[in-house]
Amino acid sequence: MSSDEAAPPPALPEDLATEGPPADEDGLVDTATEAGSATQAAGRSRNLIGSPTGLLLALAGVVVIIYGMRYASGILNPILLALFLVMGISPFIHWLRRKGLPPWATLAVVLVLFVVIILLFVVIAAGSLTQLDEKLPVYQENLSEMTADAQAWFSEQGIDISGLTSGALDPANLVDNVGSLIKGAINALTNIGLMIFIVLFMISEIFTFPRKLTDRVKLSANFRRSLDNFSETTRGYLFTKAWLAAIMTVIVAIIYYAFGVDFALLWALLFFVMSFVPNIGFVLAVIPPFLVTLLESGLWTAVVVLVLVIIFNTIVDSLIGPHFMSKSVGLSTLMVFLSLILWAWVLGGVGALIAVPMTLMVKLLFFDSYESTRPLSEFMSRSLLEEHRKRKRKKKAEEATAAEESG
Repeated sequence: MSSDEAAPPPALPEDLATEGPPADEDGLVDTATEAGSATQAAGRSRNLIGSPTGLLLALAGVVVIIYGMRYASGILNPILLALFLVMGISPFIHWLRRKGLPPWATLAVVLVLFVVIILLFVVIAAGSLTQLDEKLPVYQENLSEMTADAQAWFSEQGIDISGLTSGALDPANLVDNVGSLIKGAINALTNIGLMIFIVLFMISEIFTFPRKLTDRVKLSANFRRSLDNFSETTRGYLFTKAWLAAIMTVIVAIIYYAFGVDFALLWALLFFVMSFVPNIGFVLAVIPPFLVTLLESGLWTAVVVLVLVIIFNTIVDSLIGPHFMSKSVGLSTLMVFLSLILWAWVLGGVGALIAVPMTLMVKLLFFDSYESTRPLSEFMSRSLLEEHRKRKRKKKAEEATAAEESG
């Protein structure tokens, strides 16, 4: 606010004092109207959260929104997945523009690359899953032999596990369940055409949509800052996470091929996709190839392959990742895990993949924009101990890099 304008009332919060009606064509703002609007907004915010009735109404609204999203997940999933895909590749688009490529050529390159990569992914995954489904009888036979050997060994020790092997661990039941999962995955791969078209249209609007949003929609200063912060943080997270996952995907594929693991390329693609699932994604990515290797090549080979994958993943996550993840998403470990559970329940498997971006959207785009919900945003943030540990890891990585350069 300029010096010749009247100061806001002393009781008015500073962040709300910046909000109010937009300036007119001459750039002047009615200070009295602005202060009055801000005071009324602050009062409404305090009344909304402060009263039990307002709190119950807010919680009821949240429940309605969550159940509405769950009911409409069939439509929301391809839209949200396409949105975050475009945000993830937008740094590459802007990099092409900085290199001097015209807008039309940039869009053409990105669209062609995207379609080719997605089609390759679908063809490889669907073909490998079909072959895996055909080979299930072989795995069932090997599993039956291993189960019989285990049952005989436990019988020698005086332990009867026949009830377990004929129930939950019955080879026929396990193979039937796996076959159902494989068929479901194949159907999901063949139904991503809508998502591809949404991505194509979003990419074609990537240069014009932000201008339309800022020119035709009047956004408050706080919401505009929150929108910029959300866009920057989410783009950086998705892009960096993608190429770090691509590095590990190549390493994992080499390890699987070196040890003769069946469907090595399929498990490498699974590793890439599961890299976006927080907390449990790595575990879900290594279990299927471990079991396949166990049934095909034996226990020791499966253990060696698993240990090598864990070692390389630890190196990438602990040494390379922190060096390039310059800006943290700012979410506590507990909040990331809870968001995984929530969004997986609301949106299914797609919700698990986009759990972190969805939580960032809620935190940065909505909670940070309003004073009444800002405490919730702070509650979702990293703890002081986590921030301290992150700074120490980053400092060690910088010192190691400086030592290598000086050496």
